[in-house]
Amino acid sequence: MRKFWYITGELAELQRYINVPMRWCEQYPARERREFWIAADDGRDIKLVVHSRVMPVRRGHRVNVLLLGDWVVGLANLTTGRQVNFVSEDPPLLLRKCDALAVLAILAGGLAAAVAWDVRSLLLTVPMVLLYLPVRVLGRWLATCRLRGQVSHWLASVVWEPRARANSLLVSPPPKAHNVYKFCQKERRLED
Repeated sequence: MRKFWYITGELAELQRYINVPMRWCEQYPARERREFWIAADDGRDIKLVVHSRVMPVRRGHRVNVLLLGDWVVGLANLTTGRQVNFVSEDPPLLLRKCDALAVLAILAGGLAAAVAWDVRSLLLTVPMVLLYLPVRVLGRWLATCRLRGQVSHWLASVVWEPRARANSLLVSPPPKAHNVYKFCQKERRLED
């Protein structure tokens, strides 16, 4: 299960860069990269990177950032009230250059097996080659749709009052991690 975390603090620094892929397999949905530093409420400075054209914050604004691991997926500007779902704005690519290499590797492996052992191995190779790309694209699309919905739900819950937040899907933080909360539907516990 994936864990969502959020960080609350003040935006200390924001830089905009143009993406230049360094490796042949690197592909970004957006041509821009934003690097920003957040002065968290507990005194730590946290550097985050997001590949997006949209950034509704400026230096000095209070922000709430949703993270999935190291990936910034949502941002709420508490100063202006603007929000952005980075999964919706710049969705991850469904088809990547590495997929073509995987298809070629499957085909080469199937042909090598046909030459070395039996021609009947092509009965498995051809369907695998034909179905690999559609299955990968469908899986990535379904994962993106689910993630987009989870981030939208979190952004909608950011505007709640602190009293209502206790009944939301946010779980209290572990004692060592201040201002970082786990966000997961399965952890919801209603108390009477």
